[in-house]
Amino acid sequence: MTRENQFKERLIKYMEIEAMSRYEEPVVNELKKELANEGFEFSRDNFGCLIMHKPSKNPNAPKVLLAAHMDEVGYVVRNFDKKGQLYLSTVGGVWPCAVIGTKAKLITSNNETFIGLFGHTSIHIMQEEERKKAITENELFADFGFKSDEDAIAHGVNVGDRVYMSGETILFNDQNLIGGKAMDNRAGVTVLEFVAKAVAKLDLDIDLYLVGTVQEEVGTRGAKTVASMIDPDIAIAVDTSASHDTPNTIPGNVSLYKGAALRLKDRGTMMDPKLVQFFVDLSKKYNIPTFKYVAMGGGTDAFELQFSKGGAATLTISLPQRYLHSPIGVCCISDLLAAVDLLTKFLTDFKQSDWENIQYK
Repeated sequence: MTRENQFKERLIKYMEIEAMSRYEEPVVNELKKELANEGFEFSRDNFGCLIMHKPSKNPNAPKVLLAAHMDEVGYVVRNFDKKGQLYLSTVGGVWPCAVIGTKAKLITSNNETFIGLFGHTSIHIMQEEERKKAITENELFADFGFKSDEDAIAHGVNVGDRVYMSGETILFNDQNLIGGKAMDNRAGVTVLEFVAKAVAKLDLDIDLYLVGTVQEEVGTRGAKTVASMIDPDIAIAVDTSASHDTPNTIPGNVSLYKGAALRLKDRGTMMDPKLVQFFVDLSKKYNIPTFKYVAMGGGTDAFELQFSKGGAATLTISLPQRYLHSPIGVCCISDLLAAVDLLTKFLTDFKQSDWENIQYK
């Protein structure tokens, strides 16, 4: 099997896992199972982040933290309609128009599963003025076939029960493209796994922490707890970023097929320029496709990771993705493998002396 197909197979495995914010344990279990024999020391923080530690033989080695968030966006039940439909509250940021008419999956607190769809009003019976408006979150509902609110409650449905988006895996004619549910950020989790396997048996001049973070989609919360626990010197977030290569986007230079994206700035982080330059030099040295960009919206775990004790040199390696926070996102396998290669070379090439050159005196 080619490396590309191996990566695709693992990515599909992660995308098909259902694990919204606060319910990331299935992703934790898959990572631990896949990396159980690679020699990492596993631990957790009190929020549930998975920490995989590879100590350095150098007692003065800088602490390097590489993080990918494990959670996906979704919904929880907010209220009941008298007709039996369920009103929803978003977990993370989802444009309601992206989900209406698609398959929904309800998991109750009793672990019962119901399949339905995100409902909408048929165009034939809409008020004329409503046809020109986008649906709002307060109007969004899911229909699981309950006849009334009492019927839903009798079936064990409670406020707070999870409702997942359900997007099938899409294998394009262009085999370099792949689509699927929770691409944000199971693409980053798969990159993390491949980097872990690449460096597991190597002697590194860094004290390495590979981390699957939790609750990124609701405010980078797991990154905050894990940064306070580890206090990294260097912190790198691996996450997907909105691609501008579709119609009607605001201007931006992120697109598929260009490699790994070095995020310079977003609403919460100004990346360390010396660290950025180190990665630029690496990409040139090893001919790994990369490009720099300024994010036009959103943020990543880097926002909290930068606030380790005394501050961390911080960077986000972004993975270009179309259709973020929708039932199906699309990425380019060669972009994701470029991120694997770039991060692997960083971990193997980076020395204590390099850290001394990055530190601010």
